[in-house]
Amino acid sequence: MSLQLYESLEAIPQAPAEGRVVAIGVFDGVHRGHQRILREAVESAGRLPGAMAAAVTFRPHPEAVLRPQPAPRMLTSLKRKADLMEGLGIEELLVVKFDRAFAQLSPAQFCRLVLSERLGARLVLVGENFRFGHLGVGTPVELRDYGRDHGFDVRTVSLAQEDGQVISSTRIRNLIHAGQVAEAGHLLGRPHRIEGVVVAGAGRGKTLHAPTANLAVETETAVPHQGVYVTRSVVDGGETRPSVTSVGTNPTFEADKKIRIETLLLDFKGDLYGRHLALDFLERIRSQQVYPDADALARRIAQDVEVARGYLAHLEEGR
Repeated sequence: MSLQLYESLEAIPQAPAEGRVVAIGVFDGVHRGHQRILREAVESAGRLPGAMAAAVTFRPHPEAVLRPQPAPRMLTSLKRKADLMEGLGIEELLVVKFDRAFAQLSPAQFCRLVLSERLGARLVLVGENFRFGHLGVGTPVELRDYGRDHGFDVRTVSLAQEDGQVISSTRIRNLIHAGQVAEAGHLLGRPHRIEGVVVAGAGRGKTLHAPTANLAVETETAVPHQGVYVTRSVVDGGETRPSVTSVGTNPTFEADKKIRIETLLLDFKGDLYGRHLALDFLERIRSQQVYPDADALARRIAQDVEVARGYLAHLEEGR
């Protein structure tokens, strides 16, 4: 059964007679910690005949409303989040609009409007650091008390850890911001992905014998730190190609300091303009550098390609 996405509280159907098992969270990144909660929701629904496995998330990120300067960069688009949840077995994803009015709801109002009246929750799963209601005063304890009075159980899921630290979206964002994409991918459980549409660039790549695809992404996307990376590129959701990606200001030729995302797909010939491209970041090759001329840059790009081929060959051997 494919996941059903509902982008407002009013859009989701009233609860089936058998009710729903509901996992609640922002779930940005759907990282290994989130996966623990979502898998438990799916397994629990499987033990309750007829119950639906549902997830509730929020858009925009609550921090963007409550503390907007600076708003957190997002690890996953809504579509990506839905796809990842579907892969885990979630059947319904409800996206609740998080605005000032919603943020004013008391914990009891949140539970009544969302969990009881609309979703018909039988079991609710949250992380142990979950907070809800006005000013975040609601805790899993209050949630459990409310559920006891209104017919649903609450289960608190312990936070996943790695190297003695909690796996969190903030931790992963910090790694990505520092260019540590391999470490971020380990915590995510898969490579960090950014995606968008290929747009026209300066056309300089052809003269360097390295024609690149220039990617336009949403401004709130968590983009890795400036540098050159080994990536895998997914074209229009299907064909996957090994690639090398540069994130930076192109200081050898440009002076405008604009961040550009340029990808060289290895052994690829064809026109990518206007097509959707997703980039999975595997490893950082080097930092951004300035070269004296185009020839020097072309030689460095050729070296980057060989490094990427060696890294990808090593991955294949490991499999």
